[in-house]
Amino acid sequence: MKNFLISSCLFFVTINMSCQVTQTVPLQTIDYPNGAYLKDMQDELSFLVGSWEGIANQIKYTFEFTFFPQVLQTYENDLYEYQDQLMGKFKAVNLTNNQVLYDNLNAVDMNDYRLRELVLSWQVSFLIRFADTEENCYNSANFRLVKSDFNYDQIIYKEYELGDFGLFYEGGYGCPYYEQQSDIPMYLPTEELILTRQ
Repeated sequence: MKNFLISSCLFFVTINMSCQVTQTVPLQTIDYPNGAYLKDMQDELSFLVGSWEGIANQIKYTFEFTFFPQVLQTYENDLYEYQDQLMGKFKAVNLTNNQVLYDNLNAVDMNDYRLRELVLSWQVSFLIRFADTEENCYNSANFRLVKSDFNYDQIIYKEYELGDFGLFYEGGYGCPYYEQQSDIPMYLPTEELILTRQ
């Protein structure tokens, strides 16, 4: 048991030493060394942090975004980086009967957040990816959140686009739970709407 504890400690120390920050660079940097920390130096991601609500087709949507600093990302060939990340979760409620259609607002573990910021463009537009659970075949969708020109506390939800289907099954094709992507429940709004900061 003692040898196991010593081996375990050495393993974690080795991992910790091999994943050190080598250089801190701005978040939007394209060319950077292995082990770099892509830091939100201009505080661009904080704009979306918090709760946003909007209504479309009698469905009330609540989006909550959280800032996670210095998240370790590992890749093949011992490549890694740290990155400030913006992640979110959402809830959809049918207002005609108060039925909750979708709700993952109770998620506390970063891995359970279904929304992730992919690209920040010109400090006014955020490209967000929704990645569903295994039960829903990792179904995905992208949408854009754009800052309003007229109201600091509003953003425009737009450019919803369904993503890939069943990429992680049977060599990248198919899904064991649904025959077609259209069969998988998707509760994100498909049309443009205004979200207001709460």
